[in-house]
Amino acid sequence: MTSEPRYHQSALSGFNVLFENELLDARRSKRIIAFLAIMTLSLLLVFVIGYVNVKTFGDGARHVIQQSSMERMVGTWATLVGFMGSLMVIAATVDAVTHERALGITSWIVTKPVSRLSYLSAKASAHAAIACITIVIIPSAIWVTLSLVFFEAVPAAHIIVAAGILCVEMAFLSFVVVALGVVFRSVAPVAVCALAVWFLPNVVPAISSLNWTYRILPSYLPIAALSVALNEKETYALTIPIASIILAALAFAAAVLQFERQEL
Repeated sequence: MTSEPRYHQSALSGFNVLFENELLDARRSKRIIAFLAIMTLSLLLVFVIGYVNVKTFGDGARHVIQQSSMERMVGTWATLVGFMGSLMVIAATVDAVTHERALGITSWIVTKPVSRLSYLSAKASAHAAIACITIVIIPSAIWVTLSLVFFEAVPAAHIIVAAGILCVEMAFLSFVVVALGVVFRSVAPVAVCALAVWFLPNVVPAISSLNWTYRILPSYLPIAALSVALNEKETYALTIPIASIILAALAFAAAVLQFERQEL
């Protein structure tokens, strides 16, 4: 009777240890640091271009910016973080499972009091958290702060909600790429499939009978984020994140079931 609680306790402990180790490795990762620097500098450039294009300078530090200029700034932010960020999170996660499996680390870890579910969950959760922090939260916070200091009428509340949708994107890709690492044992097919999963569905809504799919496709998450940031009040801004979470959960669950049966 006591074995099951002990098993769950050891599984939870194993998850925590692996999760913390992944975060520690991320702090030392040159790749993650490079992505953080690139995204931050890109958004700083967006701010500088917006400042240069200001036509009305008020008496105070905050300047009046035209609505069209503000919308262009917000659109550029959503595009950079949404689309360039998707490539970054795929590149950061593509070898999360395959590298350790090739070195025999995976087979060694799961011989410890750590379940395979805990191993995969820790991998995916850590990479999702890292991607959200380094690709979305920190660069966007710097950009929004500068915009609030120097510009008037910045839709900060809407941008924060939109950033949450972009975090859903980072989590979706992290969990899906980790799941693909279970299916394939080398980096190349994982990368190809991840890019295909993310970009190929964009052509589906072009088919007239499948036009409705743009309301649920995860690859439209940047569009949903932009819609929220511009306060367009579109229903797909809600349906796309929900569908993305469900699809990621299904893909990850299928990967866990396969991982349980695999020989490492």
